[in-house]
Amino acid sequence: MRHVLSRLARGSLRYPLSLALSAAALGAVVARATWASEVELKGAHFSVLSWILLLVSVALAERWVSTRWALSVATAATAAGVVAAWGVLAAAAVLGEPMSQEALSYQAWTPSVTSAALLFAVSSRLRPATRRTLRWIVGTGVVTLLLLSGHASDVARVFAVLAAGLVAMIGRPAVPGTGWRPSVQTRWRSALAAVLVVVASALALGSVVPNATGVLAWTGAVVDASAAPVAALLLAVSAALIMRGRMLGVVLGGTALAAVAVVTAIELIVRPILDGGFVWQGVTAAETEWQVVLLLSGGLPALAVLLLALGARKVIRRPAPPVTDLDRRRLHAALRRSGDSTFAHMATWAGNSLWFGEDGAAVAYRVRDGIAFTVGDPISDDPPRALRSFAEFCESRGWTPVFYSIHDEAATTLQGQGWARIAVGTDAVLDVDGFTLSGKRRQDLRTAVNRADREGLTAVWTSYADSAPAIRAQVDALCTAWVDGKRLPEMGFTLGGLAELTDPAVRLMLAIGADGRVQVVTSWLPLHRDGELIGWTLDVMRRDRGAMPGAMEFAIVSTVRQAAEDGLRRIGLSGTPLAPHEGQQIGWMSRRMSLLLEPSYGFASLERFKAKFGARHEPLWMSYPQPLQLPRIGPALLRTYVPTLTLTHVVRALRVPT
Repeated sequence: MRHVLSRLARGSLRYPLSLALSAAALGAVVARATWASEVELKGAHFSVLSWILLLVSVALAERWVSTRWALSVATAATAAGVVAAWGVLAAAAVLGEPMSQEALSYQAWTPSVTSAALLFAVSSRLRPATRRTLRWIVGTGVVTLLLLSGHASDVARVFAVLAAGLVAMIGRPAVPGTGWRPSVQTRWRSALAAVLVVVASALALGSVVPNATGVLAWTGAVVDASAAPVAALLLAVSAALIMRGRMLGVVLGGTALAAVAVVTAIELIVRPILDGGFVWQGVTAAETEWQVVLLLSGGLPALAVLLLALGARKVIRRPAPPVTDLDRRRLHAALRRSGDSTFAHMATWAGNSLWFGEDGAAVAYRVRDGIAFTVGDPISDDPPRALRSFAEFCESRGWTPVFYSIHDEAATTLQGQGWARIAVGTDAVLDVDGFTLSGKRRQDLRTAVNRADREGLTAVWTSYADSAPAIRAQVDALCTAWVDGKRLPEMGFTLGGLAELTDPAVRLMLAIGADGRVQVVTSWLPLHRDGELIGWTLDVMRRDRGAMPGAMEFAIVSTVRQAAEDGLRRIGLSGTPLAPHEGQQIGWMSRRMSLLLEPSYGFASLERFKAKFGARHEPLWMSYPQPLQLPRIGPALLRTYVPTLTLTHVVRALRVPT
């Protein structure tokens, strides 16, 4: 009990405004105060939800900024919205405008007025992508209620949001990434999805908004009560699909929207014209206005259909372009010039798509479920420019760009632009000049080398094509046996296999016993800078079950010695997926993937193995536009690594051995 009270006390000190608001809400409920409810929506549950939203908004503002800021912004924006709405409507009512007179019969403040203003203001402190998402939600809701209900509080909500946008800018620090604008295609998706949501809301809320006087009130009224919820659901689903760039969303939304447009046009325009309901002479200004409202109500769904037709091609997600021979030549040129990052040569692997910048920069990527995962850092002399250009390219095609297994420089650049990032592993790098077998920490390596000398184990530096047929057969058998022994299918993406080590540019370091049997296979990917080979990166590691203990260590030490003889500077032991950064914990997504993959692939033991060589560990990151996208990114990343993964594989992997 004492612990609970202590936590409540700390919470009240941290969120005093939220606590005071909770007490006010409770008091309003007890007193059944009409002024504190959402009177424009029928049912007490809407008022309860509105107060909950207000409490959440205030708590977020207190947490992300400060209590003083939340109080000042909420007060100023709400007051400005209510006063401006009352002034505009009162002025119009004096001039005899009937809709304003009707709107003034309802209260100008409801809890959602302050909620909308505060959420819009809070969005100015968020990352660019998250800010756009929150503002889209708030803006769409505000416009929907204004067009549907048309009461004084709906007008106040619009002015409050506008005021919040201005108030939030006063004295706020610069937000990273404000210069990174969404593409035309992204703006079209947002606009069309908003249109569909507005129409869907008019159909769904028409029956719970009493005395609605907005333009869309008639739309919800003329559609059959049994068909309206179905049409609203179809439009809402279509909006979600369009935000993902799916053709199904355009087709489904267009069909439902066209049906609504036909019904509203017939009921609100065609029939009144045939019945002589539209008369433009000898009528009062108020009667003329209601006729105009009726025409707008009947025409807005048709206008929405037109907008959807105009933007259909711009919102559809497009497939990755096929890789051509010219692309491969451009890639190899980029690799020779700037291919010194760990994953650079992996860009040549089958299954990757390629993007090229105007300056010759290259990015290899794979698209899965609408998410484009890069294969490491951009291959470029100007990484910041390549990062931005590739992200814009992804947005134009309807993909979410995710820069995967990138190093600190790229991740920091993206973070400066407001992107989120999460640790996904480490990269182990050896400096050839500083490598030595002396010292207590290298005892295991010395033991492995000495034992190899005693047992006649030979290190052979070769390529797959240059190896004898008998050696190639043993290499094939080793790789095949390794895959067959796993509970899960072989991983790909940034982890190579037999197909990748046959590349002529890839070198092999084989450990062959005195009897001619291949005990260890390692493959090494080239690293280039300014046209020169500067090092190698470890990719494939396969060990025969009967291999000499320490044979893998012997093969890697032999590679380092070979690099020293060739005058190279660096040897990479490649990245270790899901390994924690020094002093940090991996993210929840990586932990979940580790639970599934570790029993089959042994990433933790791989990290311990690499530690024997004294390599420096460089953090690897995954950068993505906004945290809200992480639940989509995780499953897509897993399917990118293991495309053939099935439920049977997962059950088998998670089964506890007996």
